[in-house]
Amino acid sequence: MLPPRFIFLAIVTPDDDASFADRKQRTAWMLCSPNNRILGRGRLPFDTEAQCREAVLALVRAADRLTPVSTALGSSGHWVWRAELDGVPLAVSHRSYLRARECQYNVGRFLAALPEGVLTDGRRSLREPPRTVERMTA
Repeated sequence: MLPPRFIFLAIVTPDDDASFADRKQRTAWMLCSPNNRILGRGRLPFDTEAQCREAVLALVRAADRLTPVSTALGSSGHWVWRAELDGVPLAVSHRSYLRARECQYNVGRFLAALPEGVLTDGRRSLREPPRTVERMTA
């Protein structure tokens, strides 16, 4: 069976005033299970791919010191998680969950897969859509 893997995304932020060459490109990461389910993602994108890859390596090195935090979103009642190191959120859930126990189970899967994750080569291109989903604050 294949191991979990970190996938790196080249995110182009849409900007109607800039030409395609002038658009800001950032790099984000997500951790996928062997069956291609997204287990979690980085909280923030990075300016360069090298910074993003180093952040993933630092996260893997600190895997045993991460603290999972589950939070209910105010308006929907759905649950989201984040993984913190010394109070700083480094990874977040990719989606929200209807029940607290589903959220806790999935953060556990993320933390278990983290040390086994392999880094993929290159980046996948992704155009960042406008954010309409409620996000938890740190």
